[in-house]
Amino acid sequence: TALFVLLFLVFISTMAALIGQYRELAEEQFYIYRTQLLDQIPEISTTTYVLTILAICIPPIILLVFYEREQARLRAEQPKGCRKLGMKIESNLLNEFDKKFSEGRPPSTEETSAEWWRLKSMWIYPVKSCRGVELNRGTVIASGMEYDRQFTFAQLKSPSSAPQTASDKAKPAHKWEFITQRQFPLLAKVRTEMWMPDQSVDTYAAHAEDVESGGVIVLSFPYQQPGWRGTVAKWGAAVKGTVPEKHFRVPFDPSPIQIEKAGYSYEEMTIWKEKVTALNLEIEIPEELRYYLGISNKLGLFRIDNSRLREVHRNAPTKQELGYQPVTGFQDAYPLHLVNLASIRDVEAKMPKNKTTPRLSAARFRANLIITGPEAYSEDTWRRIKIGFYEYDVSCRTARCKMPNVDQNTGDRHPSEPDRTLRSFRAVDEGAGPLTGCLGMQLVPCSKESALRVGDEVTVLEMGEHVYIPQ
Repeated sequence: TALFVLLFLVFISTMAALIGQYRELAEEQFYIYRTQLLDQIPEISTTTYVLTILAICIPPIILLVFYEREQARLRAEQPKGCRKLGMKIESNLLNEFDKKFSEGRPPSTEETSAEWWRLKSMWIYPVKSCRGVELNRGTVIASGMEYDRQFTFAQLKSPSSAPQTASDKAKPAHKWEFITQRQFPLLAKVRTEMWMPDQSVDTYAAHAEDVESGGVIVLSFPYQQPGWRGTVAKWGAAVKGTVPEKHFRVPFDPSPIQIEKAGYSYEEMTIWKEKVTALNLEIEIPEELRYYLGISNKLGLFRIDNSRLREVHRNAPTKQELGYQPVTGFQDAYPLHLVNLASIRDVEAKMPKNKTTPRLSAARFRANLIITGPEAYSEDTWRRIKIGFYEYDVSCRTARCKMPNVDQNTGDRHPSEPDRTLRSFRAVDEGAGPLTGCLGMQLVPCSKESALRVGDEVTVLEMGEHVYIPQ
């Protein structure tokens, strides 16, 4: 053992001597190369050094100042006497991909409540197919969430070709048809801000223009104006991690005097198979939006006439059953749309695993109500539920189109997912047909006015079968 220790010590001392020699050689070479490098670099004066630093730093600072001045101008133009709806904190969907939301929990009933069955996230979409506004609490009226889908963009479609010999009366007229992300996916990047009158705001006055119009919707879309101002806006926005935008605003519910003054007009337009008369505010739309969306036809912006809302029939309860006639604004078919986060996570788990397959955010399904707690697809058999203190008729399943293929952040449309996966195993409704995937449920409020808040408990009151009735 002593001999082994002695040999080990000799080895260590020999290695230390070798390492020392190499270290001295490395240091010598370092100083040689350092001296040669310094000889090749010209001496820089303090003045030159300071000017170089200023030349690098000042332009971004100037650009940021210009950008902030522009943002300050926009803030000064905010609707008078109004408060912006929305979250003051980050989205309630930030943790939507947490594995715990893939798991079902025991059902919540009148006798047994389960803390997991909750309303996790709530959304309104003031302008159909544009970016939504997330809420922590909201009001439900007969037509759905208050402020939801009160507006829709529409394009003026050219008539089908007619013989040149045909009379003017025989030629089909141009007609307005609503548009969605199905045709123009970049609508997903049109941001909406909903401003509502609020007496607690310093600028509030009962006869202020924005107050008399029931509030204001501010719309923004990516746009860089030509020239140096556009470059400044682009660089200034890049510093903050955003993109330059163009903004425009429309009154939420203009009075007759405001309608006449602005030159708005009521016109007939088509949504699905229905013809409705709605207020056209097309004169407020900047031409750049049409180019951004890729629309060649004339573009209009229509507001639903709340005195002539669209009646809901098909799977909805009747007027006699409900006590009032179910109605909607510019929703596709029913007042409210609900999805279960566990169902979305299960669809995502069944999607192909490759680089092009997107993460499946609940935002892609553009529901008003996103719940957690129930097992995947258990909502398929609900007929009546209670959320918080109010009841809702679960009228039918949601027959999905390809719109969830659109990424709601980027406006990019995936060529096949999640549509292909949904159709592969969620063609579960005889009425919707064998080629239509279903996900989510359509609701009708049982009361003409109710309230919701994130965290409300979801309770199933009645269960049964569903058979979708097409439009």
